[in-house]
Amino acid sequence: MTGLTRRSAIGGLAAFGAARPALAQSQTTIRIAYPAWDSKQQEQAVTGIFRAYEAQNPSVKIELISLPFPALRQRLVVSARAGDPPDVAYMDGRWVPEMAAPGLLLDITEQAAKLDRSDWYDEPWRGAELRGRIFAVPDRIDPWLVYYNTDHFQKAGITRFPATMAELAETAKKLTGDGVYGWGLIGAKDPSLISRFINFLYAHHGDLLTPDGKRSAFSQPEAVEALRFYTDLLVKHKAAQPSAMANGLNEVNQLFMAGRVSMIIDGPWRMGTLREQAPNLKWAVAQLPPAAGKSPRFLTSSWYYALFRGGKNHEQTAKFVEFLLRPENMAKSVVTLPARKSAAKDPRFHTPEYQPWAAAVPHAVPFTVTDKFTEIADVVGDAVQQVLGGRATAEAAAAEASRRIDTLVG
Repeated sequence: MTGLTRRSAIGGLAAFGAARPALAQSQTTIRIAYPAWDSKQQEQAVTGIFRAYEAQNPSVKIELISLPFPALRQRLVVSARAGDPPDVAYMDGRWVPEMAAPGLLLDITEQAAKLDRSDWYDEPWRGAELRGRIFAVPDRIDPWLVYYNTDHFQKAGITRFPATMAELAETAKKLTGDGVYGWGLIGAKDPSLISRFINFLYAHHGDLLTPDGKRSAFSQPEAVEALRFYTDLLVKHKAAQPSAMANGLNEVNQLFMAGRVSMIIDGPWRMGTLREQAPNLKWAVAQLPPAAGKSPRFLTSSWYYALFRGGKNHEQTAKFVEFLLRPENMAKSVVTLPARKSAAKDPRFHTPEYQPWAAAVPHAVPFTVTDKFTEIADVVGDAVQQVLGGRATAEAAAAEASRRIDTLVG
């Protein structure tokens, strides 16, 4: 029987210090925190790799702690500050600098220098670094595209996906009617709001911070226009669901699967969920069009393996992570695109299904790298809600948000 176990919460890690049978004490337990699965296929692939490692290393037991994405970051921070973190976590790139800055993560700069960095795509390494030091190793890259209901497009007589932002707004309006809305808009201060909005920010060639990371860029014209466009989908065009201001990720996904909204924006992981939970839904993906006169620019998030300073088995954990990052294992475990070029050669990434995602990678832009990302996201969420609620114009909301962001990073 495999030693692989699963816990429902990181809070249960405290029990690890309790007395164990003599056989268990002779083993090394590596605790890995992982977000909830995007599909059954992913779960089987990842846990299968864990079991393979245990089979090759009989003295090692892998203990899996899995939590839904919105709860994982907080639990990681709490457990690390309490001195009882997992040994390693699979984490969103936004979290790496936030946890590295206060010293929660292990500095692996020297170890990373021994890797063949030329076999990794360049973009994800930007999110692994803080102040010139490396704190994580990239495992996957996630371009974001638009999922759209092909039945709705056909019924509306739309034969091609919009090529500009102006066309996107017109298409959303054309798809709206009879209880269906063209765009599924996240307007609640859900952790997923910033990732949806930032796609529009990048499409307009805006950003959250200036290139040096020391000042806000949110009051610049590109950012203001992105905020206006995003909120106009509801406020001006009435092409988003009326409940948008209260809707987070789960609500919008349900609306899309139920055929109540025609378009949403998400990453490649959504493919598996749609197949499992909405098998009769007919959909396709397309790139979010750029603003007028702009070149394509797509959010591409990344996920990383990071070791905690408070972990108890750094040497064994490093060997385990090396195993996970082998091209053949990376190719099996990711539900998006692998961060290693050699892993990306696997045949499953060279199919019509993956082609749109791979085509977006050359235009990839990561989340803004800052240890203040969560606080900045909260400020941006306030700005979106101000405009959606009619309490401020896009210009005024962006100016106020920019002042608040400056106090965070100044």
